[in-house]
Formats: sequence, C-alpha cells, structure tokens
Amino acid sequence: MPFLISSVIASAFCLFLVQPLLAKQILPWFGGTASVWAVCMVFYQGALLGGYLYAHGLARFLAPRRQAQIHLVVLAGSLWALPVGLGQVDSVGSGQSWSIVWMLVRAVGIPYFVLSSTSPLMQAWYARLEPGGQAYKLFGWSNLSCALALLSFPFLLEPWLPLTTLNTWWSWGYGGVVALLAASALVVIRRSPVNAVEVQQEEVRPGLLWPKWLFFSTLGSLVLVSVTNHLCQTVAPIPFLWTVPLLLYLLTFTAVFEREWYARRWVMPLAGVALLSMAGAYIYLPPGRMLAAGIPIFTVGCFLACFYCHGELAALKPEPGRLTQFYLVMAAGGTLGSLLVAFVAPKVFRGYVELPVVLCITSLAMLFNVYGRRLAVDMAAAGCAILVTAPALAVFLTPTRELDAGRNFYGSLRVEQQAGTLGRPPIRSIVHGAISHGSQFDGDGWRMKPTTYYGPNSGPGRWFARTPGARRVGLVGLGAGTLAAYGRAGDEFRFYEINPMVVQFAKQHFRYLSDTPAHVEIAVGDGRLLLEREPDQKFDLLVIDAFSGDSIPVHLLTREAFRTYRRHLKPGGILALHLSNLYLNLMPEARVLAADQGLACKSVVDRGSEIDDVKPSIWALAGSAPSLEWVPAGRVDSSAPPRIWTDDYSTLLRVLW
Repeated sequence: MPFLISSVIASAFCLFLVQPLLAKQILPWFGGTASVWAVCMVFYQGALLGGYLYAHGLARFLAPRRQAQIHLVVLAGSLWALPVGLGQVDSVGSGQSWSIVWMLVRAVGIPYFVLSSTSPLMQAWYARLEPGGQAYKLFGWSNLSCALALLSFPFLLEPWLPLTTLNTWWSWGYGGVVALLAASALVVIRRSPVNAVEVQQEEVRPGLLWPKWLFFSTLGSLVLVSVTNHLCQTVAPIPFLWTVPLLLYLLTFTAVFEREWYARRWVMPLAGVALLSMAGAYIYLPPGRMLAAGIPIFTVGCFLACFYCHGELAALKPEPGRLTQFYLVMAAGGTLGSLLVAFVAPKVFRGYVELPVVLCITSLAMLFNVYGRRLAVDMAAAGCAILVTAPALAVFLTPTRELDAGRNFYGSLRVEQQAGTLGRPPIRSIVHGAISHGSQFDGDGWRMKPTTYYGPNSGPGRWFARTPGARRVGLVGLGAGTLAAYGRAGDEFRFYEINPMVVQFAKQHFRYLSDTPAHVEIAVGDGRLLLEREPDQKFDLLVIDAFSGDSIPVHLLTREAFRTYRRHLKPGGILALHLSNLYLNLMPEARVLAADQGLACKSVVDRGSEIDDVKPSIWALAGSAPSLEWVPAGRVDSSAPPRIWTDDYSTLLRVLW
C-alpha cells in the first residue's frame, strides 16, 4: 500500500507546515499578541475535527469504493482554493478572536479540511484492504511527519525564505499531495469489486470508553495550549515557541501509537516530577531566567504530561472497526482543549492562571488513575497532587497588591500599589504579564517625575531636556502615559494604543495624562496601521515603545514600518525606539533599518536610579546626522549587518540574547 502510506506522510507534513506559516502572517495584524497562536489552534483543531467527522461519515455509511469516488470529487474541488494566502485583510486591529478564525477559513479552510481527513480515512482504507496490517502505526508515522514539518519551519524555512515564497511552495506541495491522494483513491476503487455489497459496519455500543477518550485528549490539548501560551507571554510569540511544544506533543502520539513505548510504571513518575517542576517554575522562577531555565522546564514538562495523557489514550484504543470513531472523539477533545484556553479562560480568569489549573487537573487525574493499587503508589500520587495543587491555590488565595486587573485578547493587565521606601512616597505601576509598563509616585512633588524607562537620562528624556519651544510628539504605546510628564504648555502629544484596557487603566489610576500642561490625544488601534492611514503628522519626536513587553510586534520593526515613521517626521525630527527587552537584542535590526532609510542611528543606555524608580533602559535614536550630534557616541557594533526585516521576512530566533 505505498500510495496510502505516502499520502498519510505527505499530507501530514503539509498540514502542520501551514500552521506556523499562516499564524506568523496573521500575527502583525493583531498587535503581535501571544493570543493569536492560541486562537489559531482553535481553528486548526476545529478543522481537524471537521476532517475526522467527514472521514468517519464515509467509513461508517459507505463501502470503500463509494468512499473513494466521493473523495476524488472533493480533492478536485479543493484545487480551486489555491493558492493559499490571506489576501485582503479587512479586519485588522479588531482584536476579535473570531476574526482570526474567519481569516484562516478564507485562507486555507478547504485544503486544510481535506488534509485533516487524510490520516483517519487512509487508515480505514488500509485496515479494510490489509486486514492483517497495523493501521494504528500509520497514525504514528503521520505524527512523526507533522513533527518534521514543525521543525523545518523555524530552523530551515523561516530564517531564509520570504513568506510569499513559502505560500507558493506550499500551494504546489498541496497539489502534489492531491495527486497522491487521488492515486490512493484509484487503488481503493480498483481493489474493491464493482458489484460488492455495501455492508454497513456492525453497530457497536461504545459504553464508557468514549468519555475517557474525550477526557484524555482534552487534557493533552489543555497542557499543550496552556504551556505554549505561558511561554509566549513570558518570552515572545515566535514560531520557535509555538512549534517546539507542538512538536513534542506530536512525538508523544508517535511514541504511544507507532512504537507502543508507553508504560505507566515509569511514565507516570516522570510526569509527576514534570508537573511539580512546572508548578514550582510558574510560582518561583523569575522572568529573567525563563530563557535559560523556563523553556527547558516547560517544554520537557509538556512532553511528559502529554506522554501520560496520550499513553492512557492509546491504552484505550478500540479495534480497527471503530478507528474513525476513536479519532473523531480524540479530535473533539483537542478542539475542546484549545477552545477552553483561547475563548473561555479570558472570560473566566483575570490573569493567565489556566496553566496551574491544568497542572492541578492533570495531577488529580494521575491520582485517580492509580488510586487503590498499592499504598506506596497511592501516597506518592497523593503527595504529587497536593504539591501541584498548592501553587494553583496560592495563585487564587494569596492576597495581592492589585488595585485593578483585567484580561482581554491583548493580554493580562494589573495595576499594583507599593508602599513608599527610601524616603519616597508610595508608587503605582501598570504591569502586563511580568513586565512593568510605567509607574507613578503618589505624593505631592513626586507625581510628575518620569519613572521606569523614561528618566532624564533615557533617549526621550535627553531630547526633551534640550528641545525648546512647542513640540509635537507621537508615541506608539501608552502604558501609564509616563512620557506626558515632560509635556509643557503648547506641546502636543498623540498616543497610539492598541489595547483599550491600557487606555482605561491609564486614565483611571494614573494622572500623567490629566496633569500634564500639554494637549493630549489618544488614538485606539494598532499604531502602525493608524499611522499608515493618517496624513503626515510632522512629529518632532516619534517614540515607538512596544518592544519591552512579552509580546513583540515585529511589524513595527520592518522596512515598511520605518518608511511610514519617516514620512511622519519633520525635517530634523527624531525617531526613538525603546529596545529594552529581557530576551531579545533588537539594536542591530534598528541600526540596519535606519540605514536603509538613510538615517543615522545612535544608542542611548540609561543605567537607571533606584530612588527615582528609573529602570535601566536601552534606546535607539534615528534621524539625520546633524539632528543627532548631541547624542554621545556609543559602543560601535562590529557584527555583520543582519538581513533587513520586511513585512515578508523576519525571524526573532536570531535576536535572542
């Protein structure tokens, strides 16, 4: 059955290669937020469910010959959807999760549906035509091919090829897969007698098996999406951090279905240690250690937790006659898990706390799975469940310094109040994930002091100190509105902020915007998209302050973006980019982009001041050479200039610190 096996492997490769490819293209249109991948997973797993439902319907109600004939028609019709691509984006910046789903439906919905149906349908045909074969091994090969596709994107394809080229190559690859699938269908037609009686499958009562299939498949999906969400929130939403957990998730399917390596006696203890490690890292690991320690802990933990879930799932697999029903329920569980994280959790929780909740549920599942076997095993499982549950309870029960908190599509925000120390008054901060985005002292004489990354020695601070007269300033990224502290009568400050909740918190809990003598305007929406639509603003200073957080909007650091920024600057105007980041070194990209637009670029490093709550920061100032003569010369970067980022090409993997 070479055509059937080749079809399964090739379709699986195409199926999982297109996932990070399209998600990366969507990411800029929604502010670069980490939620984009979680929502994309809802579409991908939902389409997978649709494909499995189609395959189950064919296998359940039709004879193989008629199945193949219908599938040939579907394959031919799917070619009309090529080439894949987002086309005209008409919902950019809306921040609506369903907008992303609809964009994916239009871009790749039909081909993705066809590819999703391949694995269960080919396995059903294989089981019918080769009764002595092991159809479930094809599922293992399918997932191994998916893993190879995921590895190839961040390491082999993304660093070297533009996205439009990859779209074209994928479309041609899909055409090749359709040819393989058509050949497989013709083999089935040829080997099925013309006058064969269409025998219905025996009616089987699933009993209590399908709830267990649904539970363990949902739990594995919950672990995958919640771990990926946590990594993208605390590091950056880059394809590498999307694909590695998904890669390990798929390898567990290969291990338990193709190799049958699962043994509860050794997998469960390792999974218990992994759950304990992830729970401890969630509570105690500082943000600065996420790259070196957090990524290994959570990716290995994700692998072992999913290994347990999928091992239990494989132990419950039915005979080949119920194969498509098994895959259908399994796909439903995967869809349910991603829906709970991407759509339900933001409505239920004010912060990103679904990960400790999922870890708690997994540990309890392990406890109930082995309880009553042996006393030592019971005690070990109970101890693990208690230790994993404790951090989850601590997240909900520990008193906080929060004055306000909320969560939406763009992330989790909270406003915290700290008591005064070192002879200074109390201070209030706005925090996104684990990153502060501005603070303000709550005391007379201190209230309008610029803090955090915007002190007098920062790039903008030095510019404001030496620039007399009325000034027009544009700022992409509002935070607490700290830079408004530099405003004088006659100044104009125009803020661009994509997250409406940031605007709400800045107005309710901070007084920079209300107390500044300058005239302040706030435009809600993606800063680059708004600037592209506006007439020339003639800014003396344009501040791009969107790279210090966990979600990096790469579309603000491309050739097309810099072209827009330069259009909005007055002659002699300055572009200031705040590049402080725990994990990414963006200064080389800023230098090469500035040079591409004919601008000089100098770095300004502020060491900070603890008494004034000024944090260390890194700024890049770009402008004409005469306009930057006042900026001290920094250390010369002797490294080779990177390949310039465009809307069609970028890779964050190479700029990790």
